[in-house]
Amino acid sequence: GGENYLRLPSSEEIEARPALLLDVYRVTETARFGGKGLIQPHANRFVVDHPARHYTPDELEWIYDAPFERLHPQQKKFSPALAMNLFSVTSHRGCGGGCSFCSISLLEGKGIVSRPQESIMREIHTFTSHPRFRGVISDIGGGSAENYGLDCAGAVGSCRRSSCLFPDVCKRLPGTKPFLDLLRAARKQPGVKQALVGSGLRYDVLLRQPELLEDILRFHSGRFLRVAPEHTEDNVLSLMRKPGFTVFEEFVTLFNSINRRMPRKIQLAPYLIIGHPGETWDDVLEMKRKMKNLGLPALDAQIFTPAPGSLATAMYVAGRSLEGDSIPVESDVGNLQKRKSLLAR
Repeated sequence: GGENYLRLPSSEEIEARPALLLDVYRVTETARFGGKGLIQPHANRFVVDHPARHYTPDELEWIYDAPFERLHPQQKKFSPALAMNLFSVTSHRGCGGGCSFCSISLLEGKGIVSRPQESIMREIHTFTSHPRFRGVISDIGGGSAENYGLDCAGAVGSCRRSSCLFPDVCKRLPGTKPFLDLLRAARKQPGVKQALVGSGLRYDVLLRQPELLEDILRFHSGRFLRVAPEHTEDNVLSLMRKPGFTVFEEFVTLFNSINRRMPRKIQLAPYLIIGHPGETWDDVLEMKRKMKNLGLPALDAQIFTPAPGSLATAMYVAGRSLEGDSIPVESDVGNLQKRKSLLAR
């Protein structure tokens, strides 16, 4: 019925007034929280986005218990996509991070839906009969790996928080012990030499779970542990819906203290975004200084790319925050490249 759908401004209205994308985001978020669909007029038609389907752990178990062969039909050569993910495991759907530049929660929902551990162990067991398996699982995770087991009933229908982790960690959020138990079970499976965590990790969650961080460093990391502070300046981080920089500094201290005890040293590789709405040249200069002070030998940086439906894209187009405050936006690719090059010098 019509009561299950919310109406968006028409595409023609948005083309005439791009700042309406902020209103679109507000309505879209309201629809997601309330389990409603969306309707948008376009010319003499309507685009209809039906209410999202909420999966259950049993449904994920049914899907991943299907007899996938991990082969291309009638083709011996593997595509790059299949070769990269040939022996990776999806442990859950959804992401509670709610980062403004990310579309995972738009596509999969904020609520985490985790597969039963037994289902994951059965999938790993099928690897051992694959002719290309050499004992290494390339990844166990999802949108953010440590989210496994953080299934929260309040995330579907009854919760109005945009993020489970920002501006602070929700008190209703379960602990991360399920992921620790999952990793320990995976590495004990017959035929498994190593089970890596290749998915992203939330350093602010690991900060509260040093036992999990130590296990990941000792048994489940390659040469690098990749985490994403995204930025160092709190004015930009707040627009990203990420924790303040002091939280990352605390994590680096914890990482170093654990890493000193490791028989094999791991390098911390932070991931940064250049040109996010709200960033200025001075912010990049400060980011370079602060990252250098942390003494990290490697970092990756990407120029902000607008993603359809995200809050950051709406802010990029409108030049305003969700609260309506004017913010700086840099759209010149040459200037953005100069900002990125500055970090590498």
